[in-house]
Amino acid sequence: MIKSVIFDFDGTLVDSALAVDKLIHYFKKKYKQNDITAEQFKKIKTLPLKQRLKMMGVPLYKLPSLSVEAKKVYSSFLGEVKLMEGISELLEKLTQTGIELNILSSNSVRNISQFLDANNINCFSGIYSAPDMLKKDKTILRLLKKKRFSRESILYIGDELHDISACKRIEVKVAAVAWGLDPPSLLQKGSPDKMCYAPMDIYDYVTRAISVSKNQ
Repeated sequence: MIKSVIFDFDGTLVDSALAVDKLIHYFKKKYKQNDITAEQFKKIKTLPLKQRLKMMGVPLYKLPSLSVEAKKVYSSFLGEVKLMEGISELLEKLTQTGIELNILSSNSVRNISQFLDANNINCFSGIYSAPDMLKKDKTILRLLKKKRFSRESILYIGDELHDISACKRIEVKVAAVAWGLDPPSLLQKGSPDKMCYAPMDIYDYVTRAISVSKNQ
């Protein structure tokens, strides 16, 4: 039975496309990277994260340090971040079920908390930051241990293929959202337990899972 739904933040709960775009321009200017054409960017979006970084000229060994820097710079763009349409209603409905809601993201706890406070959102039990976006599975396992949840009792919601891969590695249920960074065609390659095309698809999946568990 699902006892907790754990959300990714950027691209899942919030539309941070403008903030991310400003981050990209920041790094391009700082590291004097050549601009990527619209056609190249369209192709890049269909690739897994590791291949995407390679095409952008970012070595994997630089990812942790760039991630730390990005979290610091991101805070100055928080005004560009907006809650995804339909998410407010989804959170309200999920809260009514009594399920515990958490956030686990590669973004910082500080950035996420500032956004939630500014938008008067207080339905989350905890906010957790994954230091390595390619190894979210390790942070999820630490969260499970802290909360004393079994792997079968949680559902992770994410918008990128590496979110799905992380959950598959530790046998945790995962739902992928079609409105985030990775397109549905790429997400489906990871075989998520549920593909969601609208926020209420998440609610329907969770309530059906609860109903099935109660009837067993």
